[in-house]
Amino acid sequence: MFERRTMKALLAMVLCLSMLTACAGKKAVSEDAAMSDADLLAQLAGRAWVAEYIDGLPVVDMSHTSMVFSADGKVRGTGGCNSYGGGYTLEDGRISFTPFAATMRSCVPALNDQEMRFFRFLNGKLIVKFKNGLLYLVSEEGKPSIFSELE
Repeated sequence: MFERRTMKALLAMVLCLSMLTACAGKKAVSEDAAMSDADLLAQLAGRAWVAEYIDGLPVVDMSHTSMVFSADGKVRGTGGCNSYGGGYTLEDGRISFTPFAATMRSCVPALNDQEMRFFRFLNGKLIVKFKNGLLYLVSEEGKPSIFSELE
């Protein structure tokens, strides 16, 4: 009986050690690894991205602030209240946007504030990253806007 428990414990310990050794031997892929502009474009284009955070702050529930990128340098979507469209350039892992044309509908103050924060955030060059299936646009100050893909 003692030998049986000892054998089980020893077997469990060997199994744990072999799993730890196997995991230690694998090289983790860096999620911050630089992607080429072509790879970034392939991830962006033709997909609808919906904001979860804008400029580091969570979005108003069900506000549907979105971005849809085309491969030819155009972007369109909704700011949460108004539709917009414009252009973008992608260079050295950074994206910048041309001035947007947008509708001018009236919306509730919370959505209006969020929409203005969204449009202000998109000024300047933003770092483009993908992590765990999410799109991160990161300002020079390090504040992210995080988007999930709309399926």
